[in-house]
Amino acid sequence: MSPANIPVTRHFATVPNGRFGTRQVHYRRAGSGPVLLMFHQSPLSSSDLLPAIHRWKDRYTCIAPDTPGYGMSDPFGVGVVEMEDIADAAVEFMDAIGLEKAALYGFHTGAMIAAAVAAHHPDRVISATCNGYVVFSEAERADFLEHYLPKWEPKWDGSHLTWLWARLREQTVFFPWYRASAATRMNIDMATPAMLQAAAVDFLRAGDNYRVGYRAAFSMRSDLAMKRATVPVLVTAANTDPLRLQLPRILHPSKTVTVQPGGSVDETLDLCRAFIDRHGSVPAPPLAPTAPIRGRMWNQMIDVPGGQLRVRRNTDASGRTVVVQHDAASSSDTVDRVSQSLVGRRPVLAIDLPGHGESDNTIGTENVTVARYTEVVRQALDALSLDTIDFYGMWGGGLVGLELAKQAPARVKKLVMSDVLWFSDEILASKRANYTPKIEVDWYGGHLLMCWHLMRDQGLFWPWYERTRAAAIQGEPYVDPAMIQLRVTNMLKAPEMWRLAYQSHFAYPTKSELRGVKVPTLLCAPDWDPQKPHTLEASQATGLPFVALPDDMGRWGPAFLPFLDAAG
Repeated sequence: MSPANIPVTRHFATVPNGRFGTRQVHYRRAGSGPVLLMFHQSPLSSSDLLPAIHRWKDRYTCIAPDTPGYGMSDPFGVGVVEMEDIADAAVEFMDAIGLEKAALYGFHTGAMIAAAVAAHHPDRVISATCNGYVVFSEAERADFLEHYLPKWEPKWDGSHLTWLWARLREQTVFFPWYRASAATRMNIDMATPAMLQAAAVDFLRAGDNYRVGYRAAFSMRSDLAMKRATVPVLVTAANTDPLRLQLPRILHPSKTVTVQPGGSVDETLDLCRAFIDRHGSVPAPPLAPTAPIRGRMWNQMIDVPGGQLRVRRNTDASGRTVVVQHDAASSSDTVDRVSQSLVGRRPVLAIDLPGHGESDNTIGTENVTVARYTEVVRQALDALSLDTIDFYGMWGGGLVGLELAKQAPARVKKLVMSDVLWFSDEILASKRANYTPKIEVDWYGGHLLMCWHLMRDQGLFWPWYERTRAAAIQGEPYVDPAMIQLRVTNMLKAPEMWRLAYQSHFAYPTKSELRGVKVPTLLCAPDWDPQKPHTLEASQATGLPFVALPDDMGRWGPAFLPFLDAAG
């Protein structure tokens, strides 16, 4: 296989009973040959290392974890974290994947992590390559800690997204980003809108946790780490990197440390590669399956034709697995409270549909239908050897269950659909025309506010685009900023697929398929959902039973579980 065709795959490692409890680490892996453990910059994820991974995967087995709290890795769950703690967490990850020693590479915050692992766990390090390294004076350290890391908190009006976009733009113009002057102006191009969008989504994955890795890097006594190093260390930076100016600050390093400025980005990566080659590494450990975690939903990546799907699972209980399926512009995170309510009662599986959440888009953007989503769910069940299941689907997710019951009635034993999309032809035509405006990323970030207010209006009006007195949802508004932020984040992870998924739901022949369903089926909805009248209408038209759900989604599982547990 040529280097260009070597796939980059994603995995989860479970760290059992570590310093920070039982947690999961998401990581990317590619290539063959000696292992290279790679650490990314804040506030991004291992996806930021993909260019370097693709560059080196024909030489090394590249393993790139998401730092705790970034990407898809669990956060530490404690207060202030120092770089030594992050180094300890990195070694716990090495233990979890069976990696005794490794050559290390890190960029910016990742460079600090590599240096910290080398300093505190030299027996686990063959060499450490640090590309972009911070060496602060005490005054600079205090200044960065005071100004660089404002608290991230979703605001009711979406103004936090305006700040986020401006901050990401600014950090490609000035260093530090909060001090605009000729002296702090960087000699690089501003990031493109697509690059800013990718960074924004990674930032949203981290949330307020974005400050943890940054703070640890700024607080680290990086000068002492270089003086005390006992393993081979290279410190470098490209000529366009503002941290290149800090290389002369590394005074009196140990004799194992090489400080060498790079050239262009490519030349600097070649310099790093040559250093890694010179000191060698060890063979990569075999890929191990993801270990389960008791008492909570845990993550796993599964292989299906065309890519990988992220699933969330719990296998504590015995019995038939309940699949919990999300709606369009959503993910398994959105239905996590429903999933969690079943933990200990039944095995649970929640699947990110293709192009949603953290799953690859294995179906493309042409001819997207409920049937094609359903085929991928069947592929996931096959991969997990689940021959029979019960199925719960929320909103359009229920249509996937309905189609699965049609395609494989022997596989689906019981079906539960909440908030059924049972609409008149007039409403369907209106939704197809208005419900899913296109997200067009621009330099100015206006698309973020569009997404925010679209999702917020879904809790104020039905349908959301008819912002009139007559369309106002009665009762308490459902506009919790944290909930809206989760929905917006999932929408931005699926910039095109959220539209195509909704359109596929509106095109599905729900009425005829629901009337002809061959498996025991329960319809349900909470009082606060505007879909409840439509769900009741569907129950009356089909004769299928209906149960009212509690307002709290965390109690939905026990509400429909008696139906799933009943004989027949």
